[in-house]
Amino acid sequence: MLRWNAFFKEAVTESLAENFRVRKCVIYMYLEDESIYVAEPKQHNSGIPQGVFLKRHKIPKNDVGDFYTRADVRVADTLTLYGRTFYVVSCDAFTRGFLTDQGFEVNEDVGFPDDPIDAYRETMKKDSKIPSPPPPRDDDLSRYIEAAAGAPSNALAADKLKKFLAHDRKVLRFFCVWDDREALFGENRPFVLHYYLSDDTVEVLEVAEPNSGRDPFPVFLRRGPLPNQKLEVDALGPTKTFSYYTFEDLKVGGHVRVYNRDFYIHDADNFTKAWYITNAGRTEADFPPISVEEEQMPIPQMAVPPYNGFGGHADSLQNCIALIPKPVKPDFEKQMTYAHTILRFKAKIVPDATHAVSDWDSDREFILSVYLANDTIAIYENPDRKKNIAGGKFLERQEVRKPNSSEAFVATDFYVGATVVVLRRSFELVEADSYTYAFMEEHPESFPRSDPEAVGGRLTAASAGREAALREALTGAEDSNGEVELADVANAFKSAGVECVAQEIITLGRKHAGSGAGKVSVSALLEAVSVGFALPAGEGEGQ
Repeated sequence: MLRWNAFFKEAVTESLAENFRVRKCVIYMYLEDESIYVAEPKQHNSGIPQGVFLKRHKIPKNDVGDFYTRADVRVADTLTLYGRTFYVVSCDAFTRGFLTDQGFEVNEDVGFPDDPIDAYRETMKKDSKIPSPPPPRDDDLSRYIEAAAGAPSNALAADKLKKFLAHDRKVLRFFCVWDDREALFGENRPFVLHYYLSDDTVEVLEVAEPNSGRDPFPVFLRRGPLPNQKLEVDALGPTKTFSYYTFEDLKVGGHVRVYNRDFYIHDADNFTKAWYITNAGRTEADFPPISVEEEQMPIPQMAVPPYNGFGGHADSLQNCIALIPKPVKPDFEKQMTYAHTILRFKAKIVPDATHAVSDWDSDREFILSVYLANDTIAIYENPDRKKNIAGGKFLERQEVRKPNSSEAFVATDFYVGATVVVLRRSFELVEADSYTYAFMEEHPESFPRSDPEAVGGRLTAASAGREAALREALTGAEDSNGEVELADVANAFKSAGVECVAQEIITLGRKHAGSGAGKVSVSALLEAVSVGFALPAGEGEGQ
């Protein structure tokens, strides 16, 4: 087993005694598998959890798959393990001899750096060989003892009653910020500084901003005198007399040092401005408007990766939104309303720009079912023994996306005559069952091609200028009862140059059905599209 002595520096914040700490560790490497174990010797009364720093295992060196070996640990050099950088200072005699026999060059040992906390503790020790009298004290205890000895009270301290009576309930209020962005996770934090004129004390309150992530602790600094210089203390207390901030030291645009924290004053309230102008000889120019608002950075939006084909789109998307994916919340009202509502269409495979259809595929018939509860689609193929078509389930019930789009198919996208692309196959809807027709006609706001009035209005506009051709085509195909087949209606509109879809022809046929199945009254149909039997202009004159 090889052994090295190393250390790493750990940053220490919010401490006057030290700004970093030296953590001493021992690195062990087992030669049987070159696994590494890092331990930190325990120090008495250190207040730091010490002991096993890194359990024994083979530590990866890079993303390629290499691991640290004995050649990577060198004296007087750094070693980075999982982002923590160790500085190797020495090794034991066995490690040095073993690596030398293996042909590795081992540097000379170096010492550990000085720890700031050790130097701080040395300053706390008093030199007992040179006694000296204690410095004079100016506190409540010393004044009490002097008063007990007979000293008058007015000689012990300044008269504070007069100042209290003159300035009681007069408080100067300044708005300031503490720029702590240089520290880890630091930010520009707003504060309110109160200066009490009655006793020259200072209070700092923290402004609780919404969604700041901080606990609402309003008092940042309790009311008291604020020293205007760096604190120097030892084990027995302050080493010198301090001076404190007064109202003359506070100004807009200046800084206030609150125990090694620089607060920038950017504004004051109206009472404070008026008091300084009246009593301190300041002017309006001493209170310039200063903006400390930070420019709002745009919130970065996470790019959604492309769908990988596993699971549903909504379920896969949850893995990109949250660390712990949650089930997709369904639309319960829609599920309860349309729990058993299924729209069924007969479909055929048709060729498109990328796929050709063989003779065998052109004879296949499919039933495309649309489930309105969750807008899922299922496709079933009808069996045909004569054509040697086994049939069965062609597409499992699932949500289907439109081609080259993240939008899913919904029920309103399906109607007779439409061509839908499902998984790169183009299906033409050629027919629907009676329930589907009736459901669409009951909901004309969602299915406008099943609304007779809307269809009639659209065909009226489309047949403008082609009324004579359309009337001639329909009357030419009618029988003795004045009725025409639905197929002939579609051909008549096509021959007249009026574009329409099969769903609209079926809607008009169901609205103006004739005496027989699949028959449509020609007169009612012409009236629906506002063509009628009126003679063309110029005919019938002079008779």
